[in-house]
Amino acid sequence: AVATPGGVVPSRRGKLPSRCRGRGTGDVATHVLLPDAKCWGPFPRRSARHRRRPVAAGSSAPLVSDEPRLDLVVFTVIVDDLVFPDGTTSMGVLGGGGPQTAFGFRTHFGNFSVGIAAGVGPDFPEQCADWLDTNGVDTEGLALVLDADTTESEESASTEKEKGGVALVLDTDKQEKEKKGVSWEGGGASASSFRRRGETLDDDDSKRYLPTPRAWQITEHDGARTQVWRTRPSPGLYAMLRPPFSTLPAKYKNAKAFHVGVHPERPDLDLLLALRNSRGGEILISVEPFTSALNPVSNELLTQLCSVCDVFSPNELEAVSLVGSGNPVELCERLAAFGAKIVCLRRGELGAVVLDTRISPNETWSVPAYLRDSETSDVTGCGNAFCGAFLASLLHGEGVAAAACWGSAAASVMAENAGVPTVPAGDAQTRNEVQKRCEALLVKTKRIK
Repeated sequence: AVATPGGVVPSRRGKLPSRCRGRGTGDVATHVLLPDAKCWGPFPRRSARHRRRPVAAGSSAPLVSDEPRLDLVVFTVIVDDLVFPDGTTSMGVLGGGGPQTAFGFRTHFGNFSVGIAAGVGPDFPEQCADWLDTNGVDTEGLALVLDADTTESEESASTEKEKGGVALVLDTDKQEKEKKGVSWEGGGASASSFRRRGETLDDDDSKRYLPTPRAWQITEHDGARTQVWRTRPSPGLYAMLRPPFSTLPAKYKNAKAFHVGVHPERPDLDLLLALRNSRGGEILISVEPFTSALNPVSNELLTQLCSVCDVFSPNELEAVSLVGSGNPVELCERLAAFGAKIVCLRRGELGAVVLDTRISPNETWSVPAYLRDSETSDVTGCGNAFCGAFLASLLHGEGVAAAACWGSAAASVMAENAGVPTVPAGDAQTRNEVQKRCEALLVKTKRIK
Protein backbone atom coordinates (compact mmCIF):
# COMPACT_ATOMS: atom_id res chain seq x y z
CA ALA A 1 0.00 0.00 0.00
CA VAL A 2 1.03 3.56 -0.31
CA ALA A 3 0.17 6.47 1.94
CA THR A 4 -1.59 9.45 0.41
CA PRO A 5 -2.68 12.76 1.93
CA GLY A 6 -6.02 11.12 2.63
CA GLY A 7 -4.66 7.98 4.26
CA VAL A 8 -3.25 4.64 3.25
CA VAL A 9 -4.26 2.72 0.16
CA PRO A 10 -3.44 -0.88 -0.72
CA SER A 11 -0.56 -1.49 -3.07
CA ARG A 12 1.20 -4.48 -4.54
CA ARG A 13 -0.14 -7.81 -3.41
CA GLY A 14 1.16 -11.21 -4.25
CA LYS A 15 4.66 -12.49 -3.70
CA LEU A 16 7.43 -11.84 -6.11
CA PRO A 17 9.89 -14.61 -6.81
CA SER A 18 12.56 -15.20 -4.23
CA ARG A 19 15.74 -13.55 -5.29
CA CYS A 20 19.31 -13.59 -4.38
CA ARG A 21 20.84 -10.15 -4.14
CA GLY A 22 24.33 -9.68 -5.30
CA ARG A 23 26.00 -6.37 -5.09
CA GLY A 24 28.27 -4.40 -7.29
CA THR A 25 31.48 -2.62 -6.53
CA GLY A 26 30.68 0.50 -8.50
CA ASP A 27 33.84 0.13 -10.54
CA VAL A 28 32.20 1.76 -13.56
CA ALA A 29 30.66 4.80 -11.93
CA THR A 30 32.17 7.09 -14.53
CA HIS A 31 30.99 5.11 -17.58
CA VAL A 32 29.25 7.63 -19.83
CA LEU A 33 28.27 7.26 -23.48
CA LEU A 34 28.15 10.00 -26.06
CA PRO A 35 24.83 11.02 -27.62
CA ASP A 36 25.15 9.21 -30.90
CA ALA A 37 23.26 5.95 -30.41
CA LYS A 38 19.54 5.33 -30.22
CA CYS A 39 18.06 3.75 -27.15
CA TRP A 40 17.00 0.45 -28.73
CA GLY A 41 20.49 -0.97 -28.81
CA PRO A 42 23.90 -0.41 -30.34
CA PHE A 43 23.82 1.54 -33.59
CA PRO A 44 26.70 2.75 -35.75
CA ARG A 45 28.16 6.06 -34.66
CA ARG A 46 26.87 9.00 -36.63
CA SER A 47 29.30 11.15 -38.46
CA ALA A 48 29.72 14.68 -37.16
CA ARG A 49 27.68 16.11 -40.03
CA HIS A 50 24.72 13.86 -39.18
CA ARG A 51 24.64 14.52 -35.45
CA ARG A 52 21.86 16.68 -34.14
CA ARG A 53 22.81 20.25 -33.38
CA PRO A 54 21.52 22.57 -30.65
CA VAL A 55 18.62 24.65 -31.90
CA ALA A 56 18.12 28.35 -31.41
CA ALA A 57 16.14 29.66 -28.45
CA GLY A 58 12.49 29.89 -29.29
CA SER A 59 12.60 27.02 -31.75
CA SER A 60 9.97 24.33 -31.31
CA ALA A 61 12.61 21.59 -31.62
CA PRO A 62 14.16 20.33 -28.36
CA LEU A 63 17.67 21.42 -27.46
CA VAL A 64 20.24 18.65 -28.01
CA SER A 65 23.78 19.07 -26.80
CA ASP A 66 26.98 17.12 -27.22
CA GLU A 67 27.36 16.87 -23.44
CA PRO A 68 28.10 13.40 -22.02
CA ARG A 69 24.94 11.46 -21.40
CA LEU A 70 24.00 8.90 -18.81
CA ASP A 71 22.49 5.64 -19.98
CA LEU A 72 19.62 5.81 -17.47
CA VAL A 73 18.10 8.25 -15.01
CA VAL A 74 15.91 6.96 -12.18
CA PHE A 75 13.78 8.88 -9.69
CA THR A 76 12.84 8.70 -6.00
CA VAL A 77 14.73 8.10 -2.78
CA ILE A 78 12.96 6.99 0.39
CA VAL A 79 14.58 5.84 3.61
CA ASP A 80 12.65 2.70 4.54
CA ASP A 81 11.95 1.33 7.98
CA LEU A 82 11.08 -2.29 7.27
CA VAL A 83 8.63 -4.33 9.34
CA PHE A 84 8.54 -8.06 8.55
CA PRO A 85 5.68 -10.54 9.11
CA ASP A 86 7.33 -11.95 12.25
CA GLY A 87 7.52 -8.47 13.79
CA THR A 88 11.25 -7.95 13.29
CA THR A 89 12.44 -4.68 11.82
CA SER A 90 15.29 -3.22 9.82
CA MET A 91 15.56 0.53 10.20
CA GLY A 92 17.04 3.25 8.02
CA VAL A 93 17.36 1.15 4.84
CA LEU A 94 17.90 2.92 1.53
CA GLY A 95 14.76 2.46 -0.55
CA GLY A 96 12.48 4.07 -3.06
CA GLY A 97 12.20 3.12 -6.69
CA GLY A 98 15.43 4.89 -7.65
CA PRO A 99 18.11 2.87 -5.82
CA GLN A 100 16.29 -0.42 -6.39
CA THR A 101 15.92 0.21 -10.13
CA ALA A 102 19.54 1.34 -10.33
CA PHE A 103 20.64 -1.88 -8.64
CA GLY A 104 18.85 -4.04 -11.20
CA PHE A 105 20.18 -1.90 -14.05
CA ARG A 106 23.78 -2.17 -12.86
CA THR A 107 23.68 -5.97 -12.58
CA HIS A 108 23.79 -6.26 -16.39
CA PHE A 109 27.23 -6.95 -17.89
CA GLY A 110 26.66 -4.05 -20.31
CA ASN A 111 28.28 -1.93 -17.60
CA PHE A 112 25.84 0.94 -18.10
CA SER A 113 25.84 4.25 -16.24
CA VAL A 114 22.91 5.43 -14.12
CA GLY A 115 22.10 8.62 -12.24
CA ILE A 116 19.46 9.24 -9.60
CA ALA A 117 17.25 12.35 -9.44
CA ALA A 118 15.49 12.97 -6.14
CA GLY A 119 15.10 15.38 -3.29
CA VAL A 120 16.85 14.47 -0.05
CA GLY A 121 17.26 16.33 3.22
CA PRO A 122 20.33 17.46 5.16
CA ASP A 123 19.61 14.36 7.26
CA PHE A 124 20.26 11.96 4.34
CA PRO A 125 22.06 9.06 6.04
CA GLU A 126 25.73 8.72 5.21
CA GLN A 127 25.40 4.97 4.77
CA CYS A 128 22.77 5.57 2.08
CA ALA A 129 25.05 7.95 0.20
CA ASP A 130 27.87 5.41 0.53
CA TRP A 131 25.67 2.67 -0.97
CA LEU A 132 24.93 4.80 -4.02
CA ASP A 133 28.61 5.58 -4.49
CA THR A 134 29.67 1.95 -4.04
CA ASN A 135 27.10 0.83 -6.61
CA GLY A 136 28.33 3.30 -9.20
CA VAL A 137 25.23 5.52 -9.11
CA ASP A 138 25.78 9.14 -10.13
CA THR A 139 24.35 11.42 -7.42
CA GLU A 140 24.59 14.83 -9.06
CA GLY A 141 20.80 14.69 -9.39
CA LEU A 142 20.21 14.60 -5.62
CA ALA A 143 19.01 17.98 -4.37
CA LEU A 144 17.88 19.75 -1.21
CA VAL A 145 14.37 21.22 -1.27
CA LEU A 146 13.42 24.36 0.62
CA ASP A 147 10.63 23.90 3.16
CA ALA A 148 7.93 26.31 1.97
CA ASP A 149 6.39 26.51 5.45
CA THR A 150 9.72 27.42 7.05
CA THR A 151 10.51 29.97 4.35
CA GLU A 152 7.07 31.57 4.64
CA SER A 153 7.38 31.62 8.44
CA GLU A 154 10.73 33.41 8.19
CA GLU A 155 9.32 35.94 5.75
CA SER A 156 6.27 36.49 7.95
CA ALA A 157 8.42 36.89 11.04
CA SER A 158 10.61 39.42 9.26
CA THR A 159 7.59 41.43 8.13
CA GLU A 160 5.97 41.42 11.55
CA LYS A 161 9.22 42.41 13.22
CA GLU A 162 9.49 45.42 10.93
CA LYS A 163 5.94 46.35 11.94
CA GLY A 164 6.80 45.94 15.62
CA GLY A 165 4.28 43.16 15.95
CA VAL A 166 4.42 39.43 16.72
CA ALA A 167 5.22 36.93 13.99
CA LEU A 168 2.41 34.61 12.96
CA VAL A 169 2.97 30.86 13.04
CA LEU A 170 1.62 29.02 10.01
CA ASP A 171 -1.22 26.67 10.84
CA THR A 172 0.04 23.67 8.90
CA ASP A 173 -2.77 21.41 10.16
CA LYS A 174 -5.32 23.85 8.75
CA GLN A 175 -3.40 23.94 5.49
CA GLU A 176 -3.44 20.15 5.26
CA LYS A 177 -7.22 20.12 5.77
CA GLU A 178 -7.73 22.77 3.11
CA LYS A 179 -5.69 20.70 0.68
CA LYS A 180 -7.76 17.57 1.25
CA GLY A 181 -8.69 16.07 -2.07
CA VAL A 182 -6.06 18.06 -3.96
CA SER A 183 -3.54 15.90 -5.78
CA TRP A 184 0.08 16.49 -4.93
CA GLU A 185 1.29 13.87 -7.39
CA GLY A 186 3.49 15.51 -9.96
CA GLY A 187 5.04 17.77 -7.39
CA GLY A 188 4.05 21.04 -5.88
CA ALA A 189 7.34 22.71 -5.08
CA SER A 190 8.65 25.11 -7.69
CA ALA A 191 11.95 24.49 -9.42
CA SER A 192 13.40 27.45 -7.54
CA SER A 193 13.01 25.46 -4.30
CA PHE A 194 15.68 22.96 -5.36
CA ARG A 195 19.31 23.38 -4.30
CA ARG A 196 22.26 21.21 -5.29
CA ARG A 197 23.86 19.26 -2.47
CA GLY A 198 27.53 19.61 -1.64
CA GLU A 199 27.76 22.68 0.55
CA THR A 200 28.22 22.27 4.29
CA LEU A 201 25.16 23.58 6.14
CA ASP A 202 25.01 24.94 9.67
CA ASP A 203 22.08 24.11 11.95
CA ASP A 204 20.05 27.17 10.96
CA ASP A 205 20.49 26.47 7.24
CA SER A 206 19.57 22.81 7.69
CA LYS A 207 16.21 23.77 9.19
CA ARG A 208 15.25 25.57 5.98
CA TYR A 209 15.14 22.31 3.99
CA LEU A 210 12.72 19.43 3.97
CA PRO A 211 13.88 16.17 5.56
CA THR A 212 14.63 13.07 3.51
CA PRO A 213 11.40 11.18 2.66
CA ARG A 214 10.97 8.31 5.13
CA ALA A 215 8.30 5.62 5.43
CA TRP A 216 7.35 2.39 7.15
CA GLN A 217 7.24 -0.61 4.79
CA ILE A 218 5.06 -3.24 6.46
CA THR A 219 5.01 -6.71 4.90
CA GLU A 220 2.30 -9.25 5.75
CA HIS A 221 2.51 -13.06 5.71
CA ASP A 222 0.67 -13.19 2.37
CA GLY A 223 3.22 -10.90 0.74
CA ALA A 224 1.02 -7.79 0.88
CA ARG A 225 2.98 -4.63 1.65
CA THR A 226 1.76 -1.34 3.10
CA GLN A 227 3.68 1.92 2.99
CA VAL A 228 2.96 4.50 5.68
CA TRP A 229 4.67 7.86 5.47
CA ARG A 230 6.72 8.93 8.47
CA THR A 231 7.47 12.21 6.69
CA ARG A 232 4.52 14.62 6.65
CA PRO A 233 2.81 14.47 3.24
CA SER A 234 3.04 17.81 1.46
CA PRO A 235 3.54 19.24 -2.03
CA GLY A 236 7.25 19.45 -1.28
CA LEU A 237 7.44 15.76 -0.38
CA TYR A 238 5.94 14.67 -3.68
CA ALA A 239 8.16 17.07 -5.59
CA MET A 240 11.15 15.42 -3.92
CA LEU A 241 10.09 12.02 -5.24
CA ARG A 242 10.04 13.20 -8.86
CA PRO A 243 11.84 16.54 -9.30
CA PRO A 244 10.77 18.81 -12.18
CA PHE A 245 12.61 18.28 -15.44
CA SER A 246 14.06 21.81 -15.30
CA THR A 247 15.95 20.96 -12.09
CA LEU A 248 17.88 18.05 -13.61
CA PRO A 249 21.59 18.42 -14.39
CA ALA A 250 22.49 18.64 -18.10
CA LYS A 251 23.81 15.09 -18.37
CA TYR A 252 20.56 13.83 -16.81
CA LYS A 253 18.41 15.69 -19.33
CA ASN A 254 20.65 14.20 -21.99
CA ALA A 255 20.16 10.58 -20.83
CA LYS A 256 19.36 7.69 -23.14
CA ALA A 257 16.61 6.28 -20.93
CA PHE A 258 14.39 7.19 -17.97
CA HIS A 259 12.46 5.05 -15.51
CA VAL A 260 9.61 6.72 -13.61
CA GLY A 261 7.25 5.36 -10.98
CA VAL A 262 3.77 6.93 -11.11
CA HIS A 263 0.42 6.86 -9.41
CA PRO A 264 -1.89 5.63 -12.20
CA GLU A 265 -4.69 7.98 -11.19
CA ARG A 266 -2.36 11.00 -10.99
CA PRO A 267 0.64 10.40 -13.24
CA ASP A 268 3.10 13.23 -13.56
CA LEU A 269 2.38 13.85 -17.23
CA ASP A 270 4.29 17.16 -17.25
CA LEU A 271 7.48 15.34 -16.29
CA LEU A 272 6.84 12.44 -18.67
CA LEU A 273 6.15 14.75 -21.61
CA ALA A 274 9.28 16.78 -20.85
CA LEU A 275 11.31 13.58 -20.83
CA ARG A 276 9.69 12.41 -24.06
CA ASN A 277 10.50 15.70 -25.79
CA SER A 278 14.14 15.72 -24.71
CA ARG A 279 16.63 14.94 -27.47
CA GLY A 280 13.90 14.90 -30.08
CA GLY A 281 12.31 11.80 -28.58
CA GLU A 282 15.36 9.58 -29.21
CA ILE A 283 15.10 8.06 -25.77
CA LEU A 284 13.56 5.11 -23.96
CA ILE A 285 10.96 5.80 -21.27
CA SER A 286 9.83 3.14 -18.82
CA VAL A 287 6.80 3.72 -16.59
CA GLU A 288 5.94 1.59 -13.57
CA PRO A 289 2.78 2.16 -11.49
CA PHE A 290 3.66 2.03 -7.80
CA THR A 291 0.12 1.21 -6.69
CA SER A 292 -3.19 0.00 -8.05
CA ALA A 293 -5.87 2.47 -9.12
CA LEU A 294 -8.62 2.70 -6.51
CA ASN A 295 -10.86 4.71 -8.83
CA PRO A 296 -11.59 4.25 -12.54
CA VAL A 297 -8.96 5.77 -14.80
CA SER A 298 -10.40 7.42 -17.91
CA ASN A 299 -9.50 6.12 -21.34
CA GLU A 300 -8.07 9.54 -22.15
CA LEU A 301 -5.71 9.53 -19.17
CA LEU A 302 -4.66 5.93 -19.72
CA THR A 303 -3.95 6.70 -23.38
CA GLN A 304 -1.82 9.68 -22.40
CA LEU A 305 0.10 7.58 -19.89
CA CYS A 306 0.72 4.55 -22.11
CA SER A 307 1.47 6.47 -25.29
CA VAL A 308 4.12 8.69 -23.67
CA CYS A 309 6.21 5.68 -22.64
CA ASP A 310 7.95 2.85 -24.48
CA VAL A 311 7.74 0.28 -21.67
CA PHE A 312 4.73 0.05 -19.38
CA SER A 313 5.35 -2.39 -16.53
CA PRO A 314 2.54 -2.92 -13.99
CA ASN A 315 2.12 -5.91 -11.77
CA GLU A 316 -0.96 -8.03 -12.38
CA LEU A 317 -3.18 -6.38 -9.77
CA GLU A 318 -2.25 -2.92 -11.03
CA ALA A 319 -3.08 -3.95 -14.59
CA VAL A 320 -6.47 -5.33 -13.53
CA SER A 321 -7.24 -2.06 -11.74
CA LEU A 322 -6.66 -0.22 -15.02
CA VAL A 323 -8.25 -2.44 -17.69
CA GLY A 324 -10.37 -4.97 -15.81
CA SER A 325 -10.04 -8.69 -15.21
CA GLY A 326 -8.51 -10.99 -17.80
CA ASN A 327 -5.74 -13.46 -18.41
CA PRO A 328 -2.18 -12.12 -18.69
CA VAL A 329 -2.21 -11.98 -22.49
CA GLU A 330 -5.51 -10.10 -22.53
CA LEU A 331 -4.22 -7.60 -19.98
CA CYS A 332 -1.10 -6.93 -22.04
CA GLU A 333 -3.09 -6.49 -25.25
CA ARG A 334 -5.55 -4.09 -23.65
CA LEU A 335 -2.73 -1.92 -22.31
CA ALA A 336 -0.96 -2.01 -25.69
CA ALA A 337 -4.19 -0.80 -27.29
CA PHE A 338 -3.81 2.37 -25.19
CA GLY A 339 -0.44 3.07 -26.80
CA ALA A 340 2.30 1.20 -24.92
CA LYS A 341 4.91 -0.24 -27.30
CA ILE A 342 6.10 -2.86 -24.80
CA VAL A 343 3.93 -4.14 -21.96
CA CYS A 344 5.72 -6.12 -19.28
CA LEU A 345 3.24 -7.68 -16.84
CA ARG A 346 5.01 -8.70 -13.63
CA ARG A 347 3.32 -11.64 -11.86
CA GLY A 348 5.49 -12.24 -8.81
CA GLU A 349 6.25 -15.90 -8.20
CA LEU A 350 4.43 -16.71 -11.47
CA GLY A 351 7.03 -14.83 -13.50
CA ALA A 352 6.17 -12.29 -16.19
CA VAL A 353 4.37 -11.97 -19.51
CA VAL A 354 5.74 -9.45 -21.99
CA LEU A 355 4.21 -8.16 -25.23
CA ASP A 356 6.30 -6.43 -27.90
CA THR A 357 4.28 -4.43 -30.45
CA ARG A 358 7.35 -2.90 -32.13
CA ILE A 359 7.60 -5.86 -34.48
CA SER A 360 5.09 -7.42 -36.82
CA PRO A 361 3.54 -9.75 -36.03
CA ASN A 362 3.53 -8.84 -32.35
CA GLU A 363 5.23 -11.27 -29.98
CA THR A 364 4.11 -12.33 -26.51
CA TRP A 365 6.45 -14.26 -24.20
CA SER A 366 6.03 -16.01 -20.86
CA VAL A 367 9.08 -15.88 -18.57
CA PRO A 368 9.24 -17.86 -15.31
CA ALA A 369 10.38 -16.49 -11.97
CA TYR A 370 13.65 -17.66 -10.47
CA LEU A 371 12.46 -19.32 -7.28
CA ARG A 372 14.56 -20.19 -4.27
CA ASP A 373 12.03 -19.92 -1.45
CA SER A 374 14.50 -20.81 1.28
CA GLU A 375 16.53 -17.74 0.34
CA THR A 376 13.70 -15.17 0.28
CA SER A 377 14.29 -12.40 2.79
CA ASP A 378 12.42 -9.27 1.64
CA VAL A 379 10.48 -8.67 -1.58
CA THR A 380 10.49 -4.87 -1.22
CA GLY A 381 11.93 -3.35 -4.38
CA CYS A 382 11.97 -6.54 -6.44
CA GLY A 383 9.67 -5.04 -9.08
CA ASN A 384 11.99 -2.04 -9.40
CA ALA A 385 15.04 -4.29 -9.74
CA PHE A 386 13.19 -6.22 -12.45
CA CYS A 387 12.49 -3.02 -14.39
CA GLY A 388 16.10 -1.86 -14.10
CA ALA A 389 17.59 -5.07 -15.48
CA PHE A 390 14.88 -5.20 -18.18
CA LEU A 391 15.90 -1.74 -19.39
CA ALA A 392 19.61 -2.59 -19.35
CA SER A 393 18.96 -5.59 -21.57
CA LEU A 394 16.94 -3.48 -24.03
CA LEU A 395 19.70 -0.88 -24.18
CA HIS A 396 22.13 -3.70 -24.89
CA GLY A 397 20.07 -4.57 -27.96
CA GLU A 398 18.45 -7.76 -26.66
CA GLY A 399 14.85 -8.77 -27.28
CA VAL A 400 12.05 -8.58 -24.75
CA ALA A 401 12.24 -12.29 -23.84
CA ALA A 402 15.88 -12.01 -22.84
CA ALA A 403 15.17 -8.67 -21.13
CA ALA A 404 12.46 -10.24 -18.99
CA CYS A 405 14.84 -13.05 -18.02
CA TRP A 406 17.39 -10.45 -16.90
CA GLY A 407 14.60 -8.76 -14.92
CA SER A 408 13.53 -11.96 -13.16
CA ALA A 409 17.13 -12.84 -12.38
CA ALA A 410 17.93 -9.42 -10.88
CA ALA A 411 14.69 -9.44 -8.90
CA SER A 412 15.54 -12.86 -7.44
CA VAL A 413 18.84 -11.45 -6.22
CA MET A 414 17.08 -8.49 -4.63
CA ALA A 415 14.65 -10.71 -2.70
CA GLU A 416 17.41 -12.52 -0.86
CA ASN A 417 18.33 -9.40 1.12
CA ALA A 418 16.56 -7.21 3.66
CA GLY A 419 16.63 -3.89 1.87
CA VAL A 420 19.06 -3.14 -0.92
CA PRO A 421 21.94 -5.62 -1.21
CA THR A 422 25.25 -4.88 0.46
CA VAL A 423 27.32 -6.51 -2.29
CA PRO A 424 27.50 -3.94 -5.12
CA ALA A 425 25.57 -4.50 -8.34
CA GLY A 426 28.68 -3.91 -10.45
CA ASP A 427 30.66 -6.55 -8.61
CA ALA A 428 31.72 -9.57 -10.69
CA GLN A 429 30.13 -11.89 -8.12
CA THR A 430 26.76 -10.22 -8.55
CA ARG A 431 26.86 -9.95 -12.32
CA ASN A 432 27.97 -13.55 -12.77
CA GLU A 433 25.18 -14.78 -10.51
CA VAL A 434 22.52 -12.72 -12.28
CA GLN A 435 23.76 -13.84 -15.69
CA LYS A 436 23.73 -17.49 -14.57
CA ARG A 437 20.13 -17.17 -13.41
CA CYS A 438 19.15 -15.34 -16.57
CA GLU A 439 20.54 -18.16 -18.70
CA ALA A 440 18.67 -20.73 -16.60
CA LEU A 441 15.42 -18.82 -17.16
CA LEU A 442 15.96 -18.31 -20.86
CA VAL A 443 15.74 -22.03 -21.65
CA LYS A 444 12.36 -22.15 -19.89
CA THR A 445 10.97 -19.07 -21.64
CA LYS A 446 8.17 -19.69 -24.14
CA ARG A 447 6.55 -17.66 -26.85
CA ILE A 448 2.82 -17.91 -26.19
CA LYS A 449 1.48 -15.77 -29.03
